Amino acid sequence: MPEQQVLFMRGPWNPLHIERAEGAYLYTSDGRRLLDAGSGAVVVNVGQGREELSRIAERTVRRLNYVVPVWISPERERLVERLARWTPPGVNRFFFTSGGSESVEMALKFAILYHKVSGEPSRTKIISRRFSYHGNTMGALSAGSSLRRADYEHVLFDWPKIPPSYCYRCPFDKTYPGCDIDCAEALEREIERQGAHTVAAFIAEPMMGASGGAVPPVKEYWPRLREICDRHGVLLIADEVMTGFGRTGRRFAVEHWNVKPDIIVGGKGLTGGYVPMGMIAVDDRLVEKCEDAHADFMFFTYSAHPLACAIADGVLSIMERERLVEHAAEIGARLGAQLKERLSGHPMVGDIRGSGLFWGIELVRDRERRIPFPSYAKCVSRVLGEAVRRGMFFYPATGMAGAAGGDAMMITPPFVIGDQEVEFIVNTARAALDEVYPTMTS
Repeated sequence: MPEQQVLFMRGPWNPLHIERAEGAYLYTSDGRRLLDAGSGAVVVNVGQGREELSRIAERTVRRLNYVVPVWISPERERLVERLARWTPPGVNRFFFTSGGSESVEMALKFAILYHKVSGEPSRTKIISRRFSYHGNTMGALSAGSSLRRADYEHVLFDWPKIPPSYCYRCPFDKTYPGCDIDCAEALEREIERQGAHTVAAFIAEPMMGASGGAVPPVKEYWPRLREICDRHGVLLIADEVMTGFGRTGRRFAVEHWNVKPDIIVGGKGLTGGYVPMGMIAVDDRLVEKCEDAHADFMFFTYSAHPLACAIADGVLSIMERERLVEHAAEIGARLGAQLKERLSGHPMVGDIRGSGLFWGIELVRDRERRIPFPSYAKCVSRVLGEAVRRGMFFYPATGMAGAAGGDAMMITPPFVIGDQEVEFIVNTARAALDEVYPTMTS
């Protein structure tokens, strides 16, 4: 069948035809093997082709195919019990969705609902950061500021944005001591400018993902956000769709700074790509207030689907048994060290940053001033094409994008990789950059 009929809309790329996958590798219809150094869309954590998970799927579907989400299945009970051991103490009320965008949407809706039942219905604004991406539904797009908003600006919520943290293109000079602290205080200034009585929540990724290219903040940033939100009665939402479930070497990225958000948004790694699923984890006290007010929080048709719950429980069980979060931290440190050793001096590389198996390589045309390539140069697409030709996929991202443009390579492989894969990733990334560089400067 022609590709234009298989795909909903054709893009500017030539899609790969993937026939099967095993562990960290993809196999194409023309016989090639690719190391999936992006975990797809930063999803595949426990590796592909797990026989244990196929048995769980078969057993679950045979016994229970569907249950209305207001009822309880054994699979849901087991998953909730396990998740409560993963999330921070007290953040153990779970609402399930079909993916990250839906989860962000529900986190925003819950924040607004909570303030309404608390007697503050005027708190309807969601503050987020410039250069952020939180999903593809209308509410999630409204909270983000990625280029994906462009065709829908006229119908999105006009929610306020603050300068991004840890960004050398932010209003504060990166060399200025405490730059991230100033960015945190930008939140307080915006809350005061809007009026705290109008602000429901602040949402941010603990480490900037696809809109920045795996950028971690300084250690003071998130604790300061927590203080500011507490002071003004604003809920703090951690968007851990990309960073959660071990990706940064901790179960959740907020653990790097011992911060407890009011709401954690999860997806992607929750089921490791085996089935679609997302979730929000909410502080008990917030949900109890809504329960006391007899508020209604409508489910989706496939909320807490038995198969998704069973697979998620199985994935988390594998991660616990094989200590994959710890492995992500250990081998991720080696990956990061080797990326810095081999790539830091490359004329196209402006920065290498990350944690665990969540690394970003920012691509620039001027290393001294860290100026990005113009968008029409298609820099990251060209590097990705060369990497795929050499047997590796990585996840392309913007490197502090927005109006300024920018490119980044996200190196986010499955947690099951070993030293052999680390070496291949580093060597292939270097070779791809070396091959593309002359064409970018000619």
